[in-house]
Amino acid sequence: MEAMTVQPRKPRRLRAVSIAAALAMALAACGGPAKDEPVRKWGYLTLPTGEQMRYSVTLPKASGTFPVLIEYDGYSAGTEPSIGAPWVEEGYAVVGLNVPGTGCSTGADRVFDESVGAAGAFGVEWAAGQPWSNGNVGMVGYSYAGYDQLWTAAQHPKGLRAITPNKNVTDPYRDVGYPGGIPNIGFPHNWWAEFPKIWRGAADRAKELDDDTRCAATVADNIAKAQKPEGDFGAQMSAHPFYDPFWAEHSAVLRTGKIEIPVLSTQSWQDEQVGPRTGYYEETLAPERTWLIGSNGDHHTDMTAADIRDTMKRFLARYVKGEDNGFEREPHVRVLQELRNGGDKENPVAKPTSIAEYPALPVPVKPMRLWLNRAGELTDHPAESNGGALDYRYPRPGSVVNNPLAEGWAPDTAPDGRLTFTTAVLPQALNFYGAGSADLWLSSTAPDTDIQVTLSEVRPDGQEMFVQRGWLRASQRRLDPTHTTELRPWNEFTEQAAEPLTPGTPTQLRVEIPKFAHTFRPGSSVRLTVDTPAQTGFWQFGNLKGEATNTILLDSAHPSSIVLGYHPAPHAEALPSCTTTMRQPCRPNTVPVPPGRGPNPPA
Repeated sequence: MEAMTVQPRKPRRLRAVSIAAALAMALAACGGPAKDEPVRKWGYLTLPTGEQMRYSVTLPKASGTFPVLIEYDGYSAGTEPSIGAPWVEEGYAVVGLNVPGTGCSTGADRVFDESVGAAGAFGVEWAAGQPWSNGNVGMVGYSYAGYDQLWTAAQHPKGLRAITPNKNVTDPYRDVGYPGGIPNIGFPHNWWAEFPKIWRGAADRAKELDDDTRCAATVADNIAKAQKPEGDFGAQMSAHPFYDPFWAEHSAVLRTGKIEIPVLSTQSWQDEQVGPRTGYYEETLAPERTWLIGSNGDHHTDMTAADIRDTMKRFLARYVKGEDNGFEREPHVRVLQELRNGGDKENPVAKPTSIAEYPALPVPVKPMRLWLNRAGELTDHPAESNGGALDYRYPRPGSVVNNPLAEGWAPDTAPDGRLTFTTAVLPQALNFYGAGSADLWLSSTAPDTDIQVTLSEVRPDGQEMFVQRGWLRASQRRLDPTHTTELRPWNEFTEQAAEPLTPGTPTQLRVEIPKFAHTFRPGSSVRLTVDTPAQTGFWQFGNLKGEATNTILLDSAHPSSIVLGYHPAPHAEALPSCTTTMRQPCRPNTVPVPPGRGPNPPA
């Protein structure tokens, strides 16, 4: 193991560096650290495998020992953690640590697997034993850093007291790589292509902050390895179009049941990068040690909701600092309804219109089923014997929603390429939470087809608000009975499970609608749209190209329906804003709402 502390040798332009770096340079200019000023440390940890992980440490403005928070990722945390100064000001020593084979760390970049967890556990135990540490360690961060927390905690490292995995994935095939078995040719590949630039930036900062001259050579080597076939994770994803041992090796959800420490997770239902599914890993954890904050989709890289920040502070104070603040008695589930942007571009503060709280997971819901009919309606009455069928053309351009380069929800441009089913006006509010399922009887003129279902709210102000989307490749319809429930289909997605359609033959498909929370107001309607998969956030789909006519059957022998998890919850009376509600854009409604009275909540 190698550890060192280095101060910058000469001052540089402060506007180009972080707060921590500026403080370190000021200390160097004065000949050493002043009393009660932050101290920056950095170095390399030598793993039992011989690999060396780059780390950086920022200590609070005080003397003594401190509780520790670690950000562990494959970006540049070992040079400069993104969590930065706020946690130092809360009295924590903040450690940034780079995964082996990433940034300035040597070794093979395994991306996500058991070896990443083992290296993270080594880093935790090292931090717990440092002279500036009081032995209590927590982990923080979102996305990559969130996923790595789960791998690390499953290793049970000594000193790790709690983790806060935010906005991550744990079942990378189903969560992001192949939603519904359809290749996601957008975000995963674009994400992987960004690493050379990120790592070169880490090397520049290591030289600028710490005069670390060895990092640049390591970064060059890591980039070269990542571009070879055996090291190119994007290429490996494409080489494994079915769920197989490669995906199981990278699925933390198969290990999260081993975690025995408190966990606080945050999830965004319309997350434009990793989606909302997260492998449903929270179900594998002990409910008494698990807390969850869910919201509509604030940006993947944002943690701007004051409620989220404050909850994280109390959670970490309780379980890492050891404060007796009563956090263990707080509700284990908080749902931030209709999180909206505060409007300040420089320092946005996201606020919900209301908050629903529940004592523990799972949140109790009651399945509510609505049937599709040939009049384009969603009703609470089962299909009639002569219910008929409706056709749409495939593939036709589906509507793009939450494209980061063009915010909003695009209008439909191919009316013959979609079917819509809408309830009559609701007499009272319907609040839904969790996953749902579109259970469709479909026949096609092709042996395979890709399906997208979109749930939306048609409002009395003439706007249609986006709620959630799900996808399925019809040949991947086989379900795993050990995980499938009425509200959540769980597809096998193995090569052995793939089965083509018989053209013209009705076949039942269950399309997962990933988890969400939304209140449909009185006077609004619930709508389901069926069409061709289209860009959603950063996700783009490698759809099947074959032309087809797809038919949705609607008779009593083939009753197509959707089922959602109903649960009454507090909500604001007013409709949420179409302009400030995060990741739930609106567009003008162009399909008439059926006459009559919509369904009531289930008894």
